[in-house]
Parts: sequence; C-alpha cells; structure tokens
Amino acid sequence: MTYQTCILDVMPTARCERVPPTGATKWGAIDLTSLQEDDLPLDPRTWNRSEVASWVSRRGGLPERFPMNGKALCLMNRDMFVARVPHGGHHLHQEFTRRLAKALAFQDLIDKLSKTK
Repeated sequence: MTYQTCILDVMPTARCERVPPTGATKWGAIDLTSLQEDDLPLDPRTWNRSEVASWVSRRGGLPERFPMNGKALCLMNRDMFVARVPHGGHHLHQEFTRRLAKALAFQDLIDKLSKTK
C-alpha cells in the first residue's frame, strides 16, 4: 500500500465582509438587520402576542392556538407544539429552537465583546 501526499494550491476567492479593512484598528457597527430572517425581532423572547401570531401563521399554523408572547413560547417543548399543530408541529418546534439558539448565541457574543472593552 502506498500513500501519496497531495498539495492543493487553492486561492481564496471568498471575501468576508466582517473583516476590518486594511489599516483599520477596530470593527465597524454590526448591522442587525442582516441577521434577521424576517421583519420580526431577532430574539423571539422579546416577541409580543401579535408577533408570535405572525410567526406561527407564516409557517402554516393557526395563531389562535398560540395565544402567548415569546417568553411563553420559549417554555413550550416539542410535544406542546405537536399538540397545537398535529401535522408539522415538530418542524415548527425545530425552527423555533433554531431561531432561539441563534439569538442566544448572538447575545453571548455581544456579552463577550462588551467585556473585552
């Protein structure tokens, strides 16, 4: 059995927009609208009842089955979503937990960056 070493000469073609320009000493302001998926607030914990209803209805659920704000929605487990949306509640729960995790990760990053100043 022989092993070959393969060396790839790949030129980077992607450009990261969050890298400070050459010569810059600090990052610019972060545009939060680029992180948002829709017109709802980034953090679902801050949603009011109408924002929860909007989010649910856009995903095929019945808003009247979710008469709550974002904090209450965070307390729901998968089975509670499925009880309210029998066909697709698991997908709705999965999408919500992904969105919540994104907001929590971003909040954690903001907290860490604010401590380094």
